[in-house]
Amino acid sequence: QILTNVLKKQKDSLIIVGVLALGYIFVSALVIFNVEPSTFPTFFDALYWATISLTTVGYGDIYAISTTGKIITMISSFLGIAIVALPAGIITAGYMKEIKEL
Repeated sequence: QILTNVLKKQKDSLIIVGVLALGYIFVSALVIFNVEPSTFPTFFDALYWATISLTTVGYGDIYAISTTGKIITMISSFLGIAIVALPAGIITAGYMKEIKEL
């Protein structure tokens, strides 16, 4: 009950974070696709890499080879931690607010 109330009240914030994450995935994919065209022959490969880097899963099946690509990967992973943490903070704040209202 409380969690559904939190999700309903925080819906707009969570949607904004989702759009931010998707936008970041597409921008990162576009950058790495242009920096390392031989490593990422299709844009889908770059999207896959960006998604894996954003979520900091890092399977290791597709990875950057050049120094520039590795720097982009490090930045992507670092920012991925922040972007993935945002929904947790939003939900936690909403949950604490909901508990105080009880």
